[in-house]
Amino acid sequence: MSYYTTGEVAELCGVSVRTVQYYDARRVLVPSGQSEGGRRMYSEEDVSKLKVICFLRDLSLPLDVIAKIMQEENAAKVIDLIFEEQESRLQEEFTQKQKQLENIRSLRRYLGKEKEGDVSFKSIKDIAHVMKQKN
Repeated sequence: MSYYTTGEVAELCGVSVRTVQYYDARRVLVPSGQSEGGRRMYSEEDVSKLKVICFLRDLSLPLDVIAKIMQEENAAKVIDLIFEEQESRLQEEFTQKQKQLENIRSLRRYLGKEKEGDVSFKSIKDIAHVMKQKN
């Protein structure tokens, strides 16, 4: 079985040495062994785990959640539940952003129709009130 140093694992997974050390300190990725000199040594399985951890981090999962997932026997089911929740949250954010975008477009259309090109704060307040009633 091949073993890798912290630097080698970091390079294989495209993260910094400090990141690997941090994951070890947080007990998310514990090295499989140590060299005679006391250096952390990581197995092929550890490298695979780190790749999964990096993938989950790229999906914006918090490290404490990832740590729990890595300890689960049925990690796939846990991941599915977490992704279902995250998908729902992202959909809500997306819907809100769509509303904001439509409000901006409506305001720009209104401003484009103004003959004078100078809109008062009162008229913007009135527009904002009407747009809130639409939503």
